[in-house]
Amino acid sequence: MKKKPEPEYTMQDAFIREVDEDLKNESLKKLWDKYGLFITLFVVIVLTLAVSYESLKSWYIKRAENWSEIYATALSLQNQGRYDDSSQALSMIVDKKFGAFADLARMQQVNVLIDSGKTEEAKELLSNIISEKSVNPQLQDVALIKLASYKQDTASRQEMEDLLSPIIKNPKNAWYAFAQDMLAMVSIRDGDTKTAKEIYNNLLENNDVSDDVKNRIKDILSVL
Repeated sequence: MKKKPEPEYTMQDAFIREVDEDLKNESLKKLWDKYGLFITLFVVIVLTLAVSYESLKSWYIKRAENWSEIYATALSLQNQGRYDDSSQALSMIVDKKFGAFADLARMQQVNVLIDSGKTEEAKELLSNIISEKSVNPQLQDVALIKLASYKQDTASRQEMEDLLSPIIKNPKNAWYAFAQDMLAMVSIRDGDTKTAKEIYNNLLENNDVSDDVKNRIKDILSVL
């Protein structure tokens, strides 16, 4: 197969190419003279943001790992019965207000107080967790149910209704059936089986209530 002949360039072609290159270089020079500073700044900003993001991510992960280690240490101290030391370790996380770790640490402080026999202090801490808007809503629901469980034997039905109202007003809440069950148990405690039956029958008609809970309710109703 024959090779195609190389194109022949004339002096005119060479001159045109040279002028074209000069024009390109001149255009680039003018463009750089006009926008070079902005281009440099843009590159610097992009690189800085990239480095900052990686540094921030690394810092955040490292900090999370540190708080995880402190939390694990606090749990270990609690299991050893060293409640004061455990509470102090958890306070290191709470005081830094490190998001979900801080909320979780406060809930664990409640458990430490309960284990050490300081029930009233635990109730007070639970009340504080429930009332603070900055706390994770799901964690607040857990705190509310936990507080209600400690008050269930002594609090009046009205007190229990007031305490559990944020949950019982929302049938879609994950703790709805549990909260209603607590109110029914309080009614039984007070001898008001009629109200208890009404609560349980309403739960049986609720499609969001699990079958396991409904079976338990049926067992209770058969006794009542």
